[in-house]
Amino acid sequence: MKNIKKLIFIGSFIMLQFACTSDSIDLEPQGAISSDVVFTDPAFAEAFLNRIYGSIPHGFARGWYMLDAASDDGENSYTWPASNTLFNQANITSNNSPFNGLWGNAYFQIRRLNNFIQSYDQLEGTDEVNNRLKGEAHFLRGFWYSLLLQTFGEVPLITVAQELDDDLLVSRDSKENVLNFITSELDTAAGFFVNAEEATSTRGSWDAAMALKGRVLLYQNKFSESAIASKQVLDNTSRTLDADYQSVFLEDGASEVIFDTQFSDPDKGHWGNLFNTPKASAAVSGWGGTGPTQNLIDQYEMQATGLLPSEAGSGYDASNPYTGRDPRFEASILYDGSVWKGQTWEFRPGGNAGIQTSGDWTKTGYGMKKMIQEDRNHRDSGTQHWIHMRLAEVYLNYAEALIEADTDLGLAVDAINVVRDRANMPFISVGSQSELRTKVRHERRIELAFEEHRFWDIRRWGIAGDPEVLTIYRVDMDANGDLIDDGKEIWETRTWDDANYLFPIPQGEIDKNPNLLPNNSGY
Repeated sequence: MKNIKKLIFIGSFIMLQFACTSDSIDLEPQGAISSDVVFTDPAFAEAFLNRIYGSIPHGFARGWYMLDAASDDGENSYTWPASNTLFNQANITSNNSPFNGLWGNAYFQIRRLNNFIQSYDQLEGTDEVNNRLKGEAHFLRGFWYSLLLQTFGEVPLITVAQELDDDLLVSRDSKENVLNFITSELDTAAGFFVNAEEATSTRGSWDAAMALKGRVLLYQNKFSESAIASKQVLDNTSRTLDADYQSVFLEDGASEVIFDTQFSDPDKGHWGNLFNTPKASAAVSGWGGTGPTQNLIDQYEMQATGLLPSEAGSGYDASNPYTGRDPRFEASILYDGSVWKGQTWEFRPGGNAGIQTSGDWTKTGYGMKKMIQEDRNHRDSGTQHWIHMRLAEVYLNYAEALIEADTDLGLAVDAINVVRDRANMPFISVGSQSELRTKVRHERRIELAFEEHRFWDIRRWGIAGDPEVLTIYRVDMDANGDLIDDGKEIWETRTWDDANYLFPIPQGEIDKNPNLLPNNSGY
């Protein structure tokens, strides 16, 4: 009889997932499934957590643009997305911020997690299963608070299940307290994962908890602590860098992926391929989307020398500007003459994908190749995963933390060179703190291109308002495909407001809770 009841519950649960609102499996009285079942049966508990995993934001679902188009690495070909109208023009307010939705989503998921954590000792699974589910809950709560911290700074710290008779108008807590809570959550998660069953990269893990801890501490300038957390991952993980850089972003199961969101046919896909395949007059034509800037192109070194094209002795040949570059260039960038999806792409003026100033054509003379499936019709939904954390980032987080702490610079160089070795690039040498800061920032820009790190990096480094970041270049090429002069010209000069180092608390949230005031400076 017990098994029959469970089957009935599972059937009802599946139907509710597809037929009801996002609250349909929440706690009583909102949902149809008893919280006693959700928090005692591991199968229901896992399904409950699945809903929280599924709500994590990613770069294929940002409303037709990617965050890199709001950095100096990209320019969206459409005129109207938030990257062009809000971020790049400093037009953000508490009413229109693209991150307004994150606030409500994050606290909705945190409320779910608070309820789960309050009740998870009732789980009736094996210790290994229970520990995994408990670890995932703490990891997820730390993950959501990490998004809130990097986006808004001071935020309300709500850590227990709230009742209607509680004071729901919670004030914002200090960044230090929020950071301490996040790191505590991730330590707690890691403790559970030590004696838990293994799970795929789509779920929390010991590696994910410690890697996130290293990132969060780095972002908050806690460099020594960040280095320790990242080193723990590097010393204990079984993951390795995959030999084929390009395939990491296209195929599930890459060894170096620590945490990702996966997609599959027929009911769980995304439109990253369509939105980012360049527009063309040829057989294959997408909607344009994210165009790499000349700013980024100029940062891809020459493979033979490890020097930038602009540096003396690099070996750069302006008559063959895309030859002999860092192999990650070929894996990431579509350029004039690229052969991809069975056709040659001509980004030169008048070419089949030629640079234009209107319509959805590329504005920079380049297209994004990284993360876009070549062997799948771009008009079909995409199935490639979105990577939230991978091992290469941990190496670079570790290196940056050591450099900023000005300790063990040799170990920082070693970590950078592990990443460069996978790309078959010449190793860098030990230098001063300033020299190595430039090196690690450069390596992040190339290795992590289009993974939405650059958007946050230029903010935490305090360079988002620098002229070289705001001045966006496109290729300067004639109708024969030859570069004109130095091969670049200014496409636009963006606007910056220092207020945009953080984003405003949504006005609707302030209207409901005046205790959130004052808003972040400048809003």
